[in-house]
Amino acid sequence: MLLLSSAWAGAATAPPPTDAATAGTVEAGLEQLVDDALAANLELRAGQATVAQRLAALDQARALYLPALDLAARYSVADGGRTIELPVGDLLNPVYETLDELLVASGRPPQFPRVRNETVEFLREQEQETKLVVEQPVYEPRLGPAVDASREELNRTSANLEALRTRVVRDVQQAYYQWLAGQQAVLVLEATREVAQANLDANESLYRNGRVTRDLVYRAEADVLEVEQQRIAAASRVRIAQSYVNLLRNAPLGTTLPTADIDGATVERYRERLVRRLAGRTPDTSLLQEIATGRRAELRGLDAAVAGGEARQDLARAAFQPRVAFGAEAGVQGEEYGFGEDERYVLASVILRWNLFRGGADRAALREARAYTDEVRAARELAAQQVRLEVQQAVENLEVADASLETALKRTEAADGAFRIASRKRDLGQINQAEFIDARRAMTDARLNLNRVRAEFLARVAELEYAIGGPGSPQEPTS
Repeated sequence: MLLLSSAWAGAATAPPPTDAATAGTVEAGLEQLVDDALAANLELRAGQATVAQRLAALDQARALYLPALDLAARYSVADGGRTIELPVGDLLNPVYETLDELLVASGRPPQFPRVRNETVEFLREQEQETKLVVEQPVYEPRLGPAVDASREELNRTSANLEALRTRVVRDVQQAYYQWLAGQQAVLVLEATREVAQANLDANESLYRNGRVTRDLVYRAEADVLEVEQQRIAAASRVRIAQSYVNLLRNAPLGTTLPTADIDGATVERYRERLVRRLAGRTPDTSLLQEIATGRRAELRGLDAAVAGGEARQDLARAAFQPRVAFGAEAGVQGEEYGFGEDERYVLASVILRWNLFRGGADRAALREARAYTDEVRAARELAAQQVRLEVQQAVENLEVADASLETALKRTEAADGAFRIASRKRDLGQINQAEFIDARRAMTDARLNLNRVRAEFLARVAELEYAIGGPGSPQEPTS
């Protein structure tokens, strides 16, 4: 169970602070950075494009329920090809001649014509066909599962986008806290360098007056250089943290960030906000784990993937069922364009298709869909366990960070007091140079540690909020 020191009781009963953060606070600067990141982050932009793709795919699947209307036109020119010889003249002309002879013999004129042999070409030299074609599925068992699969894929990508937004918010928060802590560390080291430089100046003055030996000057000079080296390294870390924050919000890496101080008041505001989110209760790991498994977008995405796998199974089973469709076409055809009775035509059909044998491909597709569903179910169970572990780690890390706050503050106060005493003793010549520098180093380390612990507490709060599903008011899981 998280202790969060004795401040939990006081924060739970204290009146909630206003939500509007004043300029210069950590909350105000963070709000600006998070808004920028959610609006311009490149990874989020790619996720939004993926969601748009899935939405378009769903619209395509739904469109298959509607009739399809096509305009088709064809104009052909042919040369050569097979022909059929029909000896019509050879067959009929002898008969006609005999009949005419009988007519003439009876005193009547001949009446039967003479016909030629016919040659029928398979390919016309010129031919056109222009038509409207309508197709409408009457019974298509694959349409419903295909729409369901597309819908679940859209739900999965939408949940993944929401999870990505939550992660971007967490990353911006933690990177900003790191940048602020780095800036404060630079200020501490700059102030320490002034102290070390003053010590060096004092030792040089004492050396010139013959009161100390030169080794004390060298020792003080080395102390100044040590602090300067720490300051340069800290400044480099600040620039890297600044670049990372700007990377998350898709801004030039050197863009300035809003400044603020992570002080004791900031820590108390964050603690009170967390208490309000938990309705005044001390964080309970089991409760937060149940809340997280119900709120995490990653798990909702995997739930959608499981549902999509079941839809894929239905789609595979639909291959074993018959399909019925209605088709109709109307148009004109012939050697030339025309709309007479010989050119116009209308054709309507009812088409039945029933797959009887495909070499076992349909059964293999069904096995594949079942295996995919089993895989996603196992991944969902593993992800739920990982979420529970993340919550446990976040709670314990927050406990450690909170327990360190009071210790770090007392350490700083003790180190400051010891340094003040050491400074007075140095001025009176009651301690040597090594003792003074040790006191100075202890003070610097304590102040740097206090800044680090405060920033760490804020980062651990952000980690816990992320672990339970992002900012918002967690609710008790329903039984």
